[in-house]
Amino acid sequence: MWTSDPAQTPGNLTCPFCGLACDDLSVAAGPDAGLVLVNGCRTARNAFAGAMAAGPGAALIDGQPVTLEAALAQAAGLLAAARAPLFGGLVTDVNGMRALLDLADRCGALLDHVAADALFRNLLVLQDGGWMTATLTEVRNRADLILILGREVPHRFPRLCERVLLPPEALFSPPAQRRLVLLGPAQAGPLPAELAAANPTLIPVALTDLAGVGALLRGLIAGRPVRADAIPGVASAQLMQLAGWLCGARYAVVTWAAGELAFPHAELTVQAFVELVRDLNRTTRAAALPLAGTLGDLTANQVCTWQTGYPLRSGRQQGSFCYEPLLYRHQDLLAQGQSDLLLWVQALPAANPAATPTAKCPTIVLGYPGFPCGQVPEVFIPVGLPGIDHPGHWYRTDAVCPLPLGQVRDLGLASVAGVIGMLSERLGATAK
Repeated sequence: MWTSDPAQTPGNLTCPFCGLACDDLSVAAGPDAGLVLVNGCRTARNAFAGAMAAGPGAALIDGQPVTLEAALAQAAGLLAAARAPLFGGLVTDVNGMRALLDLADRCGALLDHVAADALFRNLLVLQDGGWMTATLTEVRNRADLILILGREVPHRFPRLCERVLLPPEALFSPPAQRRLVLLGPAQAGPLPAELAAANPTLIPVALTDLAGVGALLRGLIAGRPVRADAIPGVASAQLMQLAGWLCGARYAVVTWAAGELAFPHAELTVQAFVELVRDLNRTTRAAALPLAGTLGDLTANQVCTWQTGYPLRSGRQQGSFCYEPLLYRHQDLLAQGQSDLLLWVQALPAANPAATPTAKCPTIVLGYPGFPCGQVPEVFIPVGLPGIDHPGHWYRTDAVCPLPLGQVRDLGLASVAGVIGMLSERLGATAK
């Protein structure tokens, strides 16, 4: 039974502020009758403190406070009049996304997530040829060689070393004997202390050269004649040594954060290392560990896929759901004026707060209290944060199952699913 009483707040909470979805957090009574987070990383503590400091907020029409009923009526009228609506953001839990899909089915809306650019760097590869991936638990217990692409992985997922890469104990692979290799830019700040303590091998490579390095490693592993020095600044001896380590590993893991690979055609980089993993499995055992899930991109995509048969960047503007990963990018649709209404949903804050995109069409925002709207929307309705204001479910980065989110307070804020349900009721009444 969930409660907002600090003395009875549940433990073993799941953190919704990172794709790892660590489920060992709890809250306790703090000074001034407040709540403090027990366990968790700096990202979780900062996000939790910011969320707890914000008040419930008020519904707004054109920036002016109104009743929730008035805001819902105005939003329902805008939805009823729209002919090509776009549902963006989609930062919500499983129930919120299910409600949005029902509303999109009724309105003929397109759907795209705020983090879909990063998500599709992985999805396009998966759709093209599949991949061989592992769960967090399997990596924790079996990996003996871990190849990390880029330099932001430990910063984007702060507890990855503690819980997965270098845990206190593991079933089949002693963490103290694991070999870590970092393949990424040289000047990217100091390594986290727990990662530096493992004395990882650093191979400086520009992000845009990673695909070429992956191709060279595949050639070396296959025994083909390749120019290991073909990429300027990358020592051929280091690549040959890494190829030998990969071949000799009992369970090699290649991991990356797609959000870091923000350059044109980055999906080719992902594809190079996915195929490297496939090559290794001919003689040994290896797996990929794509890291995502922050801001609920995997949650939204999982629900969209099982509800419609298609991933995100799909919609029902042509009578049935249609999937267009290149045409339905929300930034392009808004820039080209191809949508006449934007419904933006963001129930959780981002690490680097980003406002709603600029839109020439009317905008409805369902946002957490204090959400920074880029422009004054026609309607703003505050919603509760999943995992703080209401329970729910959330997919972590390996997408194997939804984890339960708890509740630690009650400000009287409805969930995204609740608000969408109220909008649907009013939309039905408007249609009648």
